Amino acid sequence: MKRTLIGGIIIGLVIGMFLTGLFLKISAQNMLFKQVSSPYSFEKTVNLITKRISNTPGWHVVTVINQEEEIKKYGGEDVGKVKIIKFCNAKYASKMLSDDDTKFMAVKMPLSIAVYETSNGEVKISLMNGYLLTRMLSGTKEAKIMEKVVRDIQNILGFLHFRYSIF
Repeated sequence: MKRTLIGGIIIGLVIGMFLTGLFLKISAQNMLFKQVSSPYSFEKTVNLITKRISNTPGWHVVTVINQEEEIKKYGGEDVGKVKIIKFCNAKYASKMLSDDDTKFMAVKMPLSIAVYETSNGEVKISLMNGYLLTRMLSGTKEAKIMEKVVRDIQNILGFLHFRYSIF
């Protein structure tokens, strides 16, 4: 009887670990990255986002990378329309980088929003899931700063009714 119970517990744990791994694999893309369709043309979407970033207090566009041109320039195949908007808020960045314990966040600076056109002509926007990052860093200095960043990004992308969520 005891052997059967222990065997059942072990089998249950193994199945539970397998299902958890499967769930994480399936949902990782939706958890780590947010993607939303734009009702506008590719260029209009890029222009709207850059203008809204520039009109948001404290934020500025650092650069807009034409990824399609970069790839072709260095020998890659044509990937279609892809632009990456790099943007920053100096006050948030200085708070994040002023402490040696939080300098590791520099890897995600400046922030990025990608705008691309799919092979069927649909315009999409993608970005990292800042909401998930704030939850993972919960209770830390980084989380408090990231909560403000998340709020601002939601406002910037408000014309798309964009909201962060865990999925």
